[in-house]
Amino acid sequence: MHNNTLTIAVPVFNEVESLEIFHQKLGEVAEQLVAQFALNVEILYVDDGSSDGSVELMNRLPSGAFSVKTVCFSRNFGKEAALVAATEHCKKGAIVFLDSDGQHPPEMLPEFVRRWKVEGNDVVYAVHNKRQDHPIKQKMVGVFYRLINSGSRFEIPANAADYKLLSPRALEAMKACKERIRFFKGLSTWIGFKQSAIEYEPKERISGTTKWNFLKLLSLSSEGVISFSTVPLRATMFLGVAIAIPASVYGFWIVLSALLMGNDVPGYSSLFTATVFLGGLQLILLGVVGEYVGHMLREIKQRPIYIVAEEHSLQAKTPEVADASGR
Repeated sequence: MHNNTLTIAVPVFNEVESLEIFHQKLGEVAEQLVAQFALNVEILYVDDGSSDGSVELMNRLPSGAFSVKTVCFSRNFGKEAALVAATEHCKKGAIVFLDSDGQHPPEMLPEFVRRWKVEGNDVVYAVHNKRQDHPIKQKMVGVFYRLINSGSRFEIPANAADYKLLSPRALEAMKACKERIRFFKGLSTWIGFKQSAIEYEPKERISGTTKWNFLKLLSLSSEGVISFSTVPLRATMFLGVAIAIPASVYGFWIVLSALLMGNDVPGYSSLFTATVFLGGLQLILLGVVGEYVGHMLREIKQRPIYIVAEEHSLQAKTPEVADASGR
């Protein structure tokens, strides 16, 4: 039974202008999945504290051969929290995640399901075939993936999107991860199983502008690195060694030259420069360690990842009901 159930999870944040058009397109594909693969399909919208009327619109979205369910947060908790909520409020079975802005084409869903049902893949994910970002951003993305994958036993695919399908057992493995601070791209790779990538080119947004800015992306990236890599901590140790050894040798040479050869000790300028440099470096390294300590503190507090304000569901229409309504 679980192998015939699919939840299509859609995080939503202030997408009132595009939501109705998106739901129409997604509903058509959901109808196709029901007919082609004989699936029990549920569309699950998770509202991440929208303030533009998205909640009211979500609760009015119609069902068809698929059911519709909405879960609304009490405030904005972030996309990662919305993905967690989707895994905890979906039906037992497989789940696929895609964005509500239209950049993740719903038309790809049959191929996702085929790779799961026919080829036996447990994780199917979309990968940007060609990034259109600014060159500086592309360089930063490359550095991020090299950093997070350094020294790791598994490799998080570069340029992978959150457009992703998890089989029933992959979903259960994901739900077994109990950390409060989640990095979805990393966890979906960490769980293992048979995985398959689908190249795609993101479409234009249906309307509006992206809700992500540089600071939000930087925050998400830092949480990902802290969650899956200890390279920054090791780098601080190696940097300390790299500075300490030459400094010790140079200090020993100054002492010898002053005692044995009578050379004058260098003035205060070099001393002042070295002190300021090392002081600034120590603050940076303390900040790196502080990020890890703060990460641990947030985990230890065990506050809920999100708080649900309301839920709403609309069951799938039976063929008799659909015929009576003219559909």
